[in-house]
Order: sequence, then structure tokens, then C-alpha cells
Amino acid sequence: MSMRKRGELIVSLDVGTTRTCVVVAEAHHTGDGDTRTYMIQSGDIGIDIIGFGLVPSRGTRKGVVVNMEEVIGSIRDAIRQAEDSSGVEIKAVYAGLKGRHIDYINSHGVIAISGAEVTQDDVDRVINSARAVAIPFDRSILHVVPTGFTINGQNGIHDPRGMEGVRLETGVRIITADAMSVHNLKKACEKAGVEVIEVVFEPIATAMVVLDEDEKEMGVALVDIGGGTTDIAVFFEGNLCHTSILPVGGTNFTNDIAIGLRTTTKDAEEIKKRYGTSMLSLVGESEEIEVGYADSRHLRMLPRRHLIEIIQPRAEELMGLVMDDLNKSGYYGMLASGVVLTGGGALLGGMDIMAENMLELPVRTGSLIAGRDIPGPLDSPAFTSSIGLVLYGAREMLKVTQGGNGGFLRGVISRLREWTGGLLGA
Repeated sequence: MSMRKRGELIVSLDVGTTRTCVVVAEAHHTGDGDTRTYMIQSGDIGIDIIGFGLVPSRGTRKGVVVNMEEVIGSIRDAIRQAEDSSGVEIKAVYAGLKGRHIDYINSHGVIAISGAEVTQDDVDRVINSARAVAIPFDRSILHVVPTGFTINGQNGIHDPRGMEGVRLETGVRIITADAMSVHNLKKACEKAGVEVIEVVFEPIATAMVVLDEDEKEMGVALVDIGGGTTDIAVFFEGNLCHTSILPVGGTNFTNDIAIGLRTTTKDAEEIKKRYGTSMLSLVGESEEIEVGYADSRHLRMLPRRHLIEIIQPRAEELMGLVMDDLNKSGYYGMLASGVVLTGGGALLGGMDIMAENMLELPVRTGSLIAGRDIPGPLDSPAFTSSIGLVLYGAREMLKVTQGGNGGFLRGVISRLREWTGGLLGA
């Protein structure tokens, strides 16, 4: 460990379709009298980012490892950059995961309350009861997320501890992933020289840094437009109520541009970032752009409208899929706080306007809640997942280090749960 470390050292790893990002941070409990200013402040946790590594991804497609050696190389390069910039040696990471292989199971549990009032043990028992469902052998449990508690028929309870009753119920959302995808991610990390503390479903981490508690309470949909997929997470009454993965992401836009303009994928990505927007109405009739041929040696000028005529149908398709998903979820009419767009795809000009028009909901582009002085490249919707993973890790780590014997025990149980594939319960 470096002598510069003053808080708990937290490292996140986000292996995306287009880029691999490692973020190194110091996390602190913020108590009474703490006047320090942190880059990210969330409740009683303050975080300072002290380094990062950012490299193009190789060997992944839509969140799945397709070439192990290339993925190992990307992870190793990003870790090396992060170590150089932070001055610390990285041994373990919180690794994000997403992709179309992510799925979920809704379940329900009920127990008799053991004493006069609900204790943590009762909460643990009812969650264990809810998660006692058959999970296919080829699936791996990532999270068991309570969606609310009920005591003696009174529902809508977020934290039942200390309340009196005789019957405690809960609903849970069991988020699972393809077991081989989880195994391959952990294996790639191990071969790159780091241990995986926990594999985290990225939308859960992203929501921690782009949504505030009022939005989650009133109803909000987080739409994370990544390179290979678009992830949707719906929150209502403070709980995660719906998740979904759509098979369209930023690389689909790039591929459409490469084909439509007959240029290289690399040039198409640059053209998208520099000149792209999702709506023809935002482009002037006389605007032109410089486009290279597929041989990369010759250039030509084209009306910018030709580019937008390629992008707009794909953007409309994506927002149509989002609308269909929200309608099918049953929560569309409950999204009083509307939709928050994040991910690299949210940077495409006019995407928020198109989303608001097509979804008929308030839409904003997600930025870090209570974030300041974030290192330049990371201060973008494209990296909210990477920073969210740091905050997720900070909450888990500080819960252990500051929790006395109980916190230590939870840490031991957490590690046992990892080793046993989640069989010990939530």
C-alpha cells in the first residue's frame, strides 16, 4: 500500500464493449465535525479518486468475453495505467458486469417474527426464505435485492427493523448471470494479476451515483446506453422494481455509419462523436462533414444530413424498444421523475430531446450526484458505471471495517457467500 492512502482503498473494474476502465479511490466515513471536501459525497461516505486507467477494450462483445487473451491484455493495461497514476499497487477489484445474459427471478418469502419486534436476524431469515428457489445450474446469483417488506399485512415498508408484528414478508429480485460469463470475467482478472472481490450488476452501481433518493421514491427509469447493450433499471418507492437488457448500443450506431458512409469502423466512431446527433431537425441544410473512404487514404465532403439520416432511425428504434419495455414492465405510468439517460450513448446530441418526445416523459442526461473535481475523462455519463462501482465497493468495505464485530462477521459471511456461489443467503 502507498503511504498516501488515508482511507479505505477501493478499486473498480469496468470491462465494457468499447473501453476498459479502472478507477482507484480512497473512501472515508464522514462523521460529525468532518469538514473535508470530497470529490463524491453520498450519505455518510466521501470518496476521492486518486487514479485511473482507461484503454480500448479488446476481446468482448455485448458484455461477454469472446477472446480471453485479449481481455486479459486490456485489463492488465488498464490496471498498469491506474497503478502509475495513483501510486498504489492494485490487488483486488469490484468488477462490473452487464449484458444480455443477465436475467432475474422475482420471489416472495414469509416468516413468523421471532420476538416482540423485528431484528436483523428476522430480516436475514425472511430474505433467505424468499431466495429459496431453484436456480438453474448454468446461472450464477449476483444480487438478492429486497423490493419492500410487509408486516402483518402493512406493505410499503423499506426497513422493518424495530417495528412490532407477528408476520414478516418480503419480495426479492434475484439477479442472475450466465455462470460461464461470471467465471470468465473472474478468470481474466486473476490472470491479469488481481482478485475479484465481488461481481456487481452495473445498473445497481450506476444508480447510486446518478439518481437521488427522491427520484427513486417517486418513480424513475435509468436508461444506460452502453457500447453493446442498453440497460434499463426502474425504481419506485425507493426499490428496484424492474431490470431489462436491450440488444442495441453505441456500436450499432457506429456500424451503421461505417456501412452507410463506406468508411472504417474507427473513422465512423470519430465521425459519430464529432458530428453525430439523433435528429435531422438539429442540423442545417448547408452543413458538411469530412469523411474518409474505407482505404483511409482519401477524403471527401458530404452533407451532414446524410450522417443524421443514418443515425436517426437507429435512435428511434432504440427509444421505441425502451418505450415497449417500460410499458411491459407495468411501471410506465408510475415514473413521476421520468427517465435518466446515462452511458456513452447519452452523449449523442439530441438523444435527450428525442427520448422526451418519444417516451412522453421528463428526460435528463445523468451526471454524478454530488460530484466535483472529477478527473477530466471520467467526468462524463460514459463513466458513471465505473464511478458507481467505486461507491458500491466503498459502502461494502466501510460497512465491514467500521461495523465492529458485526461488520467483521458480515465481511466473513460475504466472502463465504462468494466462495459458495451465494448458497449462504443474502
